[in-house]
Amino acid sequence: MPINSNAGAAQRLDADRGISMMGSEAGLRKILTTVASSLAADLPKVDAALQSGDVATANRLLHAFKGYMPIMACDALVAQVTAVEQQSKTACAAEVLPNYQRLAPELQGLLEEIKSYLA
Repeated sequence: MPINSNAGAAQRLDADRGISMMGSEAGLRKILTTVASSLAADLPKVDAALQSGDVATANRLLHAFKGYMPIMACDALVAQVTAVEQQSKTACAAEVLPNYQRLAPELQGLLEEIKSYLA
């Protein structure tokens, strides 16, 4: 099942949502620092896991992404992460990989937007 990638059409980071959820810009900045570290470290790990057929590791990492996306990401990106994470629970790595490969540039874009916001 192909996962649509409409998240790139708009900004991926929703700072207003994040400030609302975290209670302050300082709170958002704190979690964004953690999210940036997580994405930078774990995006290559998800790809490597799926490339090697290890869907369980990919699912564990995607599950973590899914946990923090609703705090500060746009709705389209939250939906895309959720769809790929859900698929990774039951599908084989070869089925998940193409959808993850469409998701990865969106997550990389989010990481860049977070870095810009924190700068």
